[in-house]
Amino acid sequence: MECKRNYHFDNIKALLIFLVVLGHVFRNMGANGDNYVVYKIIFSFHMPAFLFVSGYFMKYNPKKVFAKLFPLYLLFQVIQTVERMAITCLQGGNWQDVRIDLFTPRWTLWYLVVLMTYQLLIPLIDTENRKHQLGFLILSVCLGLTIGITDDTDNFLAMSRAFSFLPFFLLGFYERKNHFLLTYGKKRFPGASKAGAAIMAAFLIFSFWLHNRRIDPKDFFGSEDYADFSAFLWRFLGWVFAFLWIMILLIWVPEQRIPVIETIGRNTMSVYLLHGVILILLESSPLKGMIKHSMAGLTLLSVGLTLLLSWDGFEKMLGKVRIPTQSGKTPYKPAGSGVASRR
Repeated sequence: MECKRNYHFDNIKALLIFLVVLGHVFRNMGANGDNYVVYKIIFSFHMPAFLFVSGYFMKYNPKKVFAKLFPLYLLFQVIQTVERMAITCLQGGNWQDVRIDLFTPRWTLWYLVVLMTYQLLIPLIDTENRKHQLGFLILSVCLGLTIGITDDTDNFLAMSRAFSFLPFFLLGFYERKNHFLLTYGKKRFPGASKAGAAIMAAFLIFSFWLHNRRIDPKDFFGSEDYADFSAFLWRFLGWVFAFLWIMILLIWVPEQRIPVIETIGRNTMSVYLLHGVILILLESSPLKGMIKHSMAGLTLLSVGLTLLLSWDGFEKMLGKVRIPTQSGKTPYKPAGSGVASRR
């Protein structure tokens, strides 16, 4: 029996992957002026929201880590490294200046490493006990805030990002069990929640516009160590912004199937992996100079890449990148599975 798709989350994923592409286009093709404000707003919530959605759907499957995610990571780590080497040579540099390191994810690839890490953590955090869930959430917040004290943790397996975004992954993982945010944020008071979310979105956008010069987008990356105490406060404030945006998305994004949007939401992995490969090439091309200062040009490029790379054929191609594994059941039993534990 085919599992019925959750079109609400497909629509959310489609919007988020477009914002991922748009944010990277702004960054790599020349963000400035007003679009730089947009860039900061995007980076304040798009990856926390994406990891919230990833947590919502993730189930324990270690074979997926080693058979699927790890091969994809290796493949695109090699592709992005070779691209950088080739571009460096073409620009008159020495290809040997490009660092080769399996344990330091290149650019967008930290997301795959974090997904693998969270996947393997599930047996530790999977519980139906709401007090325990709250305890894990509080612990993740403490870890995410304190990891910034340590220098250069991002240089090894995206550790800093793994800790920084863990609260949002757990929030999504436990939301699927409890439906707390969906129930109290949307379904109980649909009219009031939409009005409140609209006011909240306007307030957040105005705040970013008003304090644009004081906001450093690096504070939202989750990979930077603290330069001073204000950076600690900005990380916490950034989490608050991200949580509010997640609530806005849950409330305002429609739940019905929208054909093109549903396709994008279903194929976010191909968009995520392939847009990075293309942008590395485009940032060294004449196109960058042509659209560098054009909000319309940057946006159209982002729309085009998102639509093109969400083609089912690309997703099927990536699906063939895997290491064959033997079939067999895992001894782990998810919380709430109804299997009695041994005394």
